Amino acid sequence: MKSLITWIKQNKLECLILTTILGVAAFLRFYRLPDYMTFLGDEGRDALIVKDILVNHIIPSIGPPSSVGNIYLGPLYYYMMAVPMGIFWLNPVAATAMVALIGVMAVALIYYLARVWFGVCAAILAASLYALSFVTITYSRSSWNPNPVPFFTLLAILGFYKARQSKNFLWLILTGISLAAAVQMHYLSLILLPIFGLLWVFELKDQVIRQKYSHFIFGTISAITVFILMLMPLILFDFRHNFLNYRGIVSLFTQSDSSVGFNIFTSLGKILPIFNDKLIGRYLGAENIIVTLFISILVIVPLIYGLYKSFRQSKGDNSWSVFALGIWLIVGLFGISLFKLEIYDHYLGFISPVPFLLLGGFVGIFKNKIGLIITIIIIFIVGFLNLQKTTILQPANYQLERTQQISKYIIQEVGNKQFNFALLSENNYDSAYQYFLDLYGNKPRVVPVDITDQLYVVCEDKVCKPVGNAKYEIAGFGWTLIEKEEIVSGVKVFKLVHNPAQKNEKSL
Repeated sequence: MKSLITWIKQNKLECLILTTILGVAAFLRFYRLPDYMTFLGDEGRDALIVKDILVNHIIPSIGPPSSVGNIYLGPLYYYMMAVPMGIFWLNPVAATAMVALIGVMAVALIYYLARVWFGVCAAILAASLYALSFVTITYSRSSWNPNPVPFFTLLAILGFYKARQSKNFLWLILTGISLAAAVQMHYLSLILLPIFGLLWVFELKDQVIRQKYSHFIFGTISAITVFILMLMPLILFDFRHNFLNYRGIVSLFTQSDSSVGFNIFTSLGKILPIFNDKLIGRYLGAENIIVTLFISILVIVPLIYGLYKSFRQSKGDNSWSVFALGIWLIVGLFGISLFKLEIYDHYLGFISPVPFLLLGGFVGIFKNKIGLIITIIIIFIVGFLNLQKTTILQPANYQLERTQQISKYIIQEVGNKQFNFALLSENNYDSAYQYFLDLYGNKPRVVPVDITDQLYVVCEDKVCKPVGNAKYEIAGFGWTLIEKEEIVSGVKVFKLVHNPAQKNEKSL
């Protein structure tokens, strides 16, 4: 603590700049969070599970299903959500605020790593651009399990770097914990395992040469142990359910029609578009073609420069950092190129910090004044383009408030009576409404197990024809007629009741 206070006193201007960067990052991530946050079916599903954890003490051993095959993620994200939603009792905004806070902490980690590897200007550039990136802002403003992946990946690389720097290989425990967390956030984070595996092999080689590898091996065993312990709920689930996840992963990599393919030429052809268009273009270039191409070139420069220095046998933390970032980038891009389907922004979460750090490495090549000028120019141009695309400049979606208002309306209408519920929507399912209806004290009965005498249908589509709709909850309710129709928060809400006359007509 004393050393930190001393450092702050000696670096007041840098502390002011860092505080400003973190303040801007916090503002962009927390501003009107309840109005802009996503709260649809997935978020409602997660909230219902967390409610079961807090109210009914039902602890899940698996997390959300992945988008491919019979593969489930670990339950860690549910446990994380339970902390803020336990403090701010069952308020889903608290879970989103947790993700926003994690996003700000990721900015701080970017600053720290760029600072110790490449210098002050590099740290200012990398952290500022990460704070202003419209993609990182977007994914920091919703409660969704893939969103903390960049933070945990940065923690993992921090643990490895600290272990190497301090020779205290117990820091590898932080790497093991962080990797287990990242893998539970999104299954594509499994690509981190070969990345850190390669870093481990090269570090082992150095330790063997120095004949000081016993502490390294102990740290490695400790890291693997905590990694397995973090995944234990998922492992036990697999043992109890005929290795469901294991079989799903095997089929993912072995079946010809799976979403992963091993055609080396196809994969190599996809790497450049993924790097330029998806990674740089989305996370840094704000989809501006010229700026994206320019940044793509600048990001490669530190790797080439680091390779040049390695031939001159220049060693140290700086050369290791460029080497580690190169492994992280190359293996990560190759791994994601094996994926056959569309590459979305959050798929790149595990690799997204790399270009920011490498761009900082580019600035670190230059002397202070030149580096400062380059830093200011890049922040101004790239930051301006990204700020134009931030969600807070768009109209608020009010998804949370609308869901709450509609749920309150239905609860007020039904009183203490039982009812069934259905949602008609092309892009949503009913878990968000189910969460608030349950929270407000009248949980809908399930069709066809428990059919009541009234069915409330919320229609988010432009064309609404609930009577005779093929939706399971409506069709299972039986023949209906509309008794009441209201518009609540801009959405049509129908009350349907049974129509025995129509049933008799059909039977005739």
